[in-house]
Amino acid sequence: MRLNLFTRLIKVLLVLCGLYALFMLATLNISTDTHLWLASSAFVLILLLSRNMSTRATTFILIIGAFISFRYIYWRFHETLPWESNLDLPFAMLLFFAECYGILVYVMGMFVTVKPYERKRVPIDHQKTLPSVDVFIPTYNEPLDVVEPTILAASRLEYSGVCNVYVLDDGGTHQKLSDDDVDAADQAKRRAESLKAFCAEVGAHYITRDRNEKAKAGNINHALKKSDGDLILILDADHVPTRDFLSNTVGLFQKEPNLGFVQTPHFFITPGPVERNLGIEDKVPSENEMFYNKILLGMDFWNGCFFCGSAAVIRRVALEEVGGISTKTITEDADTAINIHANGWDSAYLNRAMVAGLSPDTFGAYVTQRSRWSQGMIQIFLLNNPLFKRGLSMAQRVCYLNSTLYWFFPIFRSVFLLSPLLYLLLDLQIFVGNATDFLIFVVPHLVISVMITQRLFGKTRRAFFSELYETALSIYLCLPALSVLIHPKKPNFIVTPKGETTRKVCFSKLTPFMAFIFGLVVLAEAWGIYRYIQFPTEQSQLILVIIFNTFNLMLIVLCLGAMLEKQQRRSEPRLLMNEKAVIKFEDKSINATLNDISLKGARLTLKESEHDVHRGDMVDVAYFTEKGRSAKSKKPLYQMVHLNMRVVAVKNGHHGVQVCCLLESHMAQDMQIQYAKAYGQSSRWKERRRYEESLNQDVFSSVLGLFSLVCQNLTRVLTTSVKQKVQASNYQGKREFQNE
Repeated sequence: MRLNLFTRLIKVLLVLCGLYALFMLATLNISTDTHLWLASSAFVLILLLSRNMSTRATTFILIIGAFISFRYIYWRFHETLPWESNLDLPFAMLLFFAECYGILVYVMGMFVTVKPYERKRVPIDHQKTLPSVDVFIPTYNEPLDVVEPTILAASRLEYSGVCNVYVLDDGGTHQKLSDDDVDAADQAKRRAESLKAFCAEVGAHYITRDRNEKAKAGNINHALKKSDGDLILILDADHVPTRDFLSNTVGLFQKEPNLGFVQTPHFFITPGPVERNLGIEDKVPSENEMFYNKILLGMDFWNGCFFCGSAAVIRRVALEEVGGISTKTITEDADTAINIHANGWDSAYLNRAMVAGLSPDTFGAYVTQRSRWSQGMIQIFLLNNPLFKRGLSMAQRVCYLNSTLYWFFPIFRSVFLLSPLLYLLLDLQIFVGNATDFLIFVVPHLVISVMITQRLFGKTRRAFFSELYETALSIYLCLPALSVLIHPKKPNFIVTPKGETTRKVCFSKLTPFMAFIFGLVVLAEAWGIYRYIQFPTEQSQLILVIIFNTFNLMLIVLCLGAMLEKQQRRSEPRLLMNEKAVIKFEDKSINATLNDISLKGARLTLKESEHDVHRGDMVDVAYFTEKGRSAKSKKPLYQMVHLNMRVVAVKNGHHGVQVCCLLESHMAQDMQIQYAKAYGQSSRWKERRRYEESLNQDVFSSVLGLFSLVCQNLTRVLTTSVKQKVQASNYQGKREFQNE
């Protein structure tokens, strides 16, 4: 024990000494020519090592990047702040602190992701006693169409040990059922009764409680007292697991007795609102992949992977030791993980997507979800700070600190957005420098930072898309984030809305404030260009701020495009297919292609143009589905299944006759067949993630794509705005005519 402690202290001292030496080298007073030589050498070295993906090469590149960033921030402090102006200095310092924050998170991110750990699946050892498993599905107000697939899938998990499924319904509490609002109480009663009936049909246990206390954490802690499984699989209400979830995760607990929990990726079968509304859902990797397919792999290397609230298996003993799920913050998952790690338990991240979740359907729901994450992580920083948490290793502290500090971005990203406006519109000196300084000091820092980010995250995040996501959120999350700093215990847990639909193309209700910011940035851009033309003596500094403001303008145009909601009438997702099927109708068989499928329906394309299928007809749809795997070869085994479906639409398209069908019976047995086809195989999600990785682009192509996307969405936003104004004007005119 003493030896381990001594070794740990030595490692910490070496890291601190290395960082100190690096910082001292970066602060040496050298000539401009020497700095240019250093920056150019760094650029060439990174370029030469770009194809070498070894850990040593990556570490060397990250050290170079940290050195250049330290030199940049040292230069910023000494050469670019208006020390002589009491009016300008506070605003200039605000921007400087925002940059320091960005570099701090950037450097810690380097450390976290220096060596991704691709953990292998450990098969279950059937010679040992199999642990019993409880599956917890917490639900509150999600539509039954969202919850039922998860319950059905959980009740059909492949596991030879004891497995019990518990639906934790916080929408059916005595408090909800006896609400003073009679309509709300009746709606809750109908939902609870339907959910109970479905649970009974599929063999799941229904649990509720008297009062809705402590939100999701309180719901799970209540269920802990009602169950006794050795392991607990927690699934969000919309996270449909594949059949092999337990067979891929339980073996890790058998192999590692000190393993507290295993986290797996949150995979989403619907695109996020930003990607969907911008029309890039199949052109860029999903926003979540950067975290689940890169950052968590790095955290796992340091034994610092944290519980993400769902798609995770937790050892009951480890959870009970820390008093259950944490109720101190509204990000109960990460807070609980800190406590488990601090108690000496290990964690594991298995990078195998085995749940199919739903992304927020609208931009408003997206903001609601991320606001909870931001407030909760800031709460952890204030109330359970990993720096001062006893029991954590130094690496775990850095991992958790990086994750919590990142969620301060709404405050600092807002500073980056507003700083150019302060200079251009109010003439506040936020940066003392000229174009030459920009080329010598700023450009090398920015270019090398982008190169390193591309190396670390190029397969999971397109260049400059992090800035897009953060800008889209920061305007709406800045005040909630600041409010936590003032009242750390005040935020309440708000469930992310799911199953929302959009009947027509329209702007989000949050758009007006973004449009106001857009107007300010455009005004600043126009005034800056005017000043550049009229005042030649200011040109050297103006050009820097105009470039900064132009980049912000591009991001805001994309944000407005992301807030222009596309039409979305389906509340249930359809999964794309391209497989053979047969439609049987009145003793006739028509060959078809299965185009997409959901738990309650399917879309097929008929091979023959001549047919007698009409809307309202009952047909038999037959297709192959996987029924298991061969004991010897482990290859999938298939069987033909038949389902009675009702035709709801028949359309003649360019690719043939398309037929949309719905299950005639929504019995669990029929839905189980659809589930096996649509959600049952984790290999389907693996292929999708590989496809998203293949979408990576180099920085130059990403920049060109970004410009093209800005132009497309500027046209789209302006066109839609004009159309809506014309429609509103015509509607008003019609009403006035009718009144007359």
